[in-house]
Order: sequence, then C-alpha cells, then structure tokens
Amino acid sequence: MNNLRNLRVGRAPIGQWLRCYTKGCDESKKCTKLRSKSMCGDQPKKNQHKANPKKADQPKGDQQKKANKKETSNEVRKITLIEGQGVGCELIQSLKTVFDAAKVPIEWESFPDEPSSHKVSKELLDSLRRNKVGIKGPIEDPLWMKDLRKQFDLFAYTAVCRNMEGQDNPYGKLNCVIIRDMMEGEYSGIEHDVVPGVLQSIKISTAAGAERIAKYVFDYANEFDRKKITVAHKANIMRMTDGNFLKHMRKEAIKHMPDRLFEERYMDTACLNLIMKPETNDVLVSSSMYGDVLVMMASSITGSKAMCPGYGVSPHGRLYDTLNKVGEEVAGKDQINPTGMLFSGVLMLRRIGLIDQAMSISCAIKSVYKDTDMRTKDIGGKAKCSEFTKAVCDFIAKQ
Repeated sequence: MNNLRNLRVGRAPIGQWLRCYTKGCDESKKCTKLRSKSMCGDQPKKNQHKANPKKADQPKGDQQKKANKKETSNEVRKITLIEGQGVGCELIQSLKTVFDAAKVPIEWESFPDEPSSHKVSKELLDSLRRNKVGIKGPIEDPLWMKDLRKQFDLFAYTAVCRNMEGQDNPYGKLNCVIIRDMMEGEYSGIEHDVVPGVLQSIKISTAAGAERIAKYVFDYANEFDRKKITVAHKANIMRMTDGNFLKHMRKEAIKHMPDRLFEERYMDTACLNLIMKPETNDVLVSSSMYGDVLVMMASSITGSKAMCPGYGVSPHGRLYDTLNKVGEEVAGKDQINPTGMLFSGVLMLRRIGLIDQAMSISCAIKSVYKDTDMRTKDIGGKAKCSEFTKAVCDFIAKQ
C-alpha cells in the first residue's frame, strides 16, 4: 500500500491538473499561476513524503541543474500531426490557430491528410515513435486505422466525457472517463465465410491483453485520482472471453483496494445507469465493441460527440484525437464543432509538460461556453467553426 501511495504522490501534478480542469473558469485561472508541484493548493497530500535531508543539503550547483531541467516551458516540442480526411483540415486549423494564440512552443511534423494506401508509412511510424506524442484528425479508412493500431501498438482508447458549464442537457451532470480495448474483442477484425451463407466473426481475448488493459485502467485511476472503476461485461453469456477480461480486472482491483472502488455491471445495466444516473459514473472500462457503445452514449449526454477529447494509448506514446467522424457532408462548410479537438490539444500539452498553455486554452474554451452564446450547429447554435475558434482566441488574449 505504501508503494501505491508513493506512486500516487509522484504523479500528483497530472492528477491535480485534471481536477483543475473540471473546475470553473475562475478557479482555473488561479490554477494557471501555480506550478506543477502544487497545482491546486499549497497543502501537501496526506501521504506526501517527508523531506529527504540528503537531498535538502545538496550543493547549490546540483539544485540549479535540477531547476534548469524543470524550466522547459519554452522549449520547442515536436509533435506528429495527421490532418485526417473530411473535416480534419478544419479541426486541425482550429487547433493550430488556438495554439498560436496561446504561444504554444510546438513544431509540427505533418503528414498527408489522406492515406495513400491501406498501410501506414514508415516515416509516420518513425515520427510517432520519436516524438512519442501525436494528434490526428478523423480517418475514414478502417484498414489504415487497423494497421496504425497494430504498428504503433495502440492497445487502449481513453475518452473524457464531461458536461460543460453553460451547455444544458436533459440527463444531468456527467464527468466520467471511458477506457476501451483497441486490439482485441469483437474489433479484432477476424471474420470469414465458413460455408456459403454462413459467416463467422472471431472475438479474441488473451490473458496478456486483458492484464495490460486492467493495469492501465488502475494506473490511470491512481494518476488522476479517480475513485471508482466500473467494468461493463457480458460474462454471463460469453463466459470464456468476457470472463477472461473480468478475471484480470478483478485480479488488478485487489491490488488497489481500498483506495479504489471496483464494481461489475452487465453491459445493458451499465448503459441504463449511464443514462439514468450519469453522475454516479467515474471510470468505465470495457472491451472494444462494448466500450465503443459506451463512448457514443456518454458523448451524446454531453451534447455532442464533438465535445469529447480522447487518445489512443501505446507503450510508445499517445495519439490524441476527437470523436468527430470524417463528416464529408459538412466538410469545407465551416460548420464542425472543434471543442473536442481543442480539449485533446489541452490533454496533449499537459502530457508534454506545457501546463500554463494547457490551462490558458482550457479556461478560454470554458469561458466561451459559460459567458457567451457561441455554439456550433451540432449543439443548437449558429456559430461557424472559425467564429468559435476566434472566440476562444479572444478569451486567451484577455488572460
């Protein structure tokens, strides 16, 4: 248990920032001024280590070297950028405009907006592995996306779904994270003809895959101080595959009790609970197809799937995006909602340590929703993507 607590302390800056991210704009402005060692207040955590006398007595030269390492907010970071298809160009342009307004020190390594084949290029993979962070617009080609997941080993997808203050919805308050498998389950993509007229799809579930997802889920909960993990399954029907997934979730949960609550729900019950009692959900985890359904439901509760940021998780890094689809019918019409893409940018900046810029952009987005009636068409407004983007930039300029 002490080791777990030590781990949580070491990750405190990220968890504290996420709590700032869920606060109102006024509190977020205060948080912007605070550094990563105490993002939301001056009081240490209950389990924080006592000062190490040996470290406290280090020569000033060593202390200065450490201080210099921390002062990296102005260091230019390279980020892999995939513009995507359809509305991807507009989403990425909105992101770039806001980043410029916030003076984010980013150098983009850009790749074509449309894949030239069903295979991911070596140059793109090398860029992702080298930079360890990338962001992409929507891609329509499922074979290209499947190859990207396989080559970059994107094993989990994390979607952050929360209501925005100022944006009403009929369901109630929602602030939850949904984590789903990206490599196994129904979306493993293995299907074939058995005999004429009979088709078969294979659902994969391995011990190694389930264990990796379970570990990531609880590591995430510890890192961001999420208290309850709910696994959605149908192990009553698919006793072997879903049973394997559930077994490894239980095994990992035992290691983190009582600091983390763990509950199991049948998939249909989890869906009902998400609609009827959205405020009771914290972290939802499931296999590929079930998780996809949960993500779509949760994002709809927030008002639009375009409101939610997300990212794929790999041992090699993170690939950020939003839940927007290609949207060919609105592409080029300046109608797409860039909120989710901008928040994905915020999460990405926090990941690479650009805390001040992340908080500045986050506060500006929330100010647009809280203090103006600027809304895009998908959530009942008339604003264009470019107008929404300008409103965010204006709030950044006022900070």
